[in-house]
Amino acid sequence: MSVEVKLCVKVLSSMISYAAGEIAKMDDDFKSKLAGIDEVIQWKIGDNIANYTVIKDQGIKGFDGIADNPTVTFTIENVGDALKMLTGQVDAGELLNIIKFSDPEKAAKLAFITETVGKYAEGLRGG
Repeated sequence: MSVEVKLCVKVLSSMISYAAGEIAKMDDDFKSKLAGIDEVIQWKIGDNIANYTVIKDQGIKGFDGIADNPTVTFTIENVGDALKMLTGQVDAGELLNIIKFSDPEKAAKLAFITETVGKYAEGLRGG
């Protein structure tokens, strides 16, 4: 996989955590949904892309690297598939073939986070 694709995946995956954190600061409804959630979400993409998201005290913060004790890990083996996912080029059915979850039940409970980021991101398309 090219350096450009890996860079795009790394930046886009990090932006999701950042965006979720900013939404939590500005959207009271979203922030209220975070109440009581204390999780560390690890993302592992390809051979060497990793970042994690800490959800605590109704806030969200993202970090590069490997978390010490993630509560759920999302693994995407193929960087090209990750790029397609992060740019909205796959449907929900394909996601299940692309992402492996260490705890599918917990991942399902946290899905509202990426769904909310996605709704906000729709405005970036300018339409």
